[in-house]
Amino acid sequence: MNNSDVADRTQSWTASDLLATLRYWRVCGIDRLTGEQFGFAPVVEPKATVPIPIPTPPPPSLERLISEPVPLVARESWIAGLAQEISSCQQCRLSQTRNQTVMGVGALDAPVVWIGDAPQEEEERTGEPFAGEARAIFQGMVRAVGLDRNAVYLTNIIKCRPPGDRTPKPDEILHCQPFLFRQLELIRPKAIFVMGKVAIDCLLGPVKQVGQARGKVHFWRGVAVVASYHPVYCLRTPSSKRMVWEDLLLMQKTLEQDLQGCASI
Repeated sequence: MNNSDVADRTQSWTASDLLATLRYWRVCGIDRLTGEQFGFAPVVEPKATVPIPIPTPPPPSLERLISEPVPLVARESWIAGLAQEISSCQQCRLSQTRNQTVMGVGALDAPVVWIGDAPQEEEERTGEPFAGEARAIFQGMVRAVGLDRNAVYLTNIIKCRPPGDRTPKPDEILHCQPFLFRQLELIRPKAIFVMGKVAIDCLLGPVKQVGQARGKVHFWRGVAVVASYHPVYCLRTPSSKRMVWEDLLLMQKTLEQDLQGCASI
């Protein structure tokens, strides 16, 4: 069959016909075509003796997770699989210097996910975000909005500690960003409290400084986001605690209201 024959035959195909053919090729392991190969061949039903592999469906999108109930046990299974994937990740240079990955801790049905920049030395040692002196400030933040420490989820945009606690490089953030997004999709929080410029850049887009993103409610895939300073910054700059308190009040209000729309930076 030449290309003109193929063109004549496929002119009457519907979108459903094309989609079914593409799905069949995907199942058979065909994921690309060259210009010479491009030509629709008849869809041949597989022999009954040849099993067709059925890929495991990915976790639902955040929009579906928000509107459809998902058993906690299912989220626990997905998070466990993601943790294993993160611990074996070799996508960037940080995998060569880490002692262990720091994925996140907390309740998988938490109403708020708190996101920082990257693990530091103490966090890498304990395997938990916001360790050391920053932990006390963080616990104060949680209590300020009336939440139990065990009813929140903590994570960082970067899952491996950068050497010397340096600022993560753009390519390191790029490799870790999908892991963060999948965490958020699985936990489906009502709100996100993002702390530090690097974390804000990752979730909301580049800003010149943290103050540019403060004081307003942003949205990430339909989830309200409040931006503020990182607890470590509060340790170095005590005067920033007042501004963090204002951001926490905004977070508290956000949890109490059904906000619509989006604030742009």
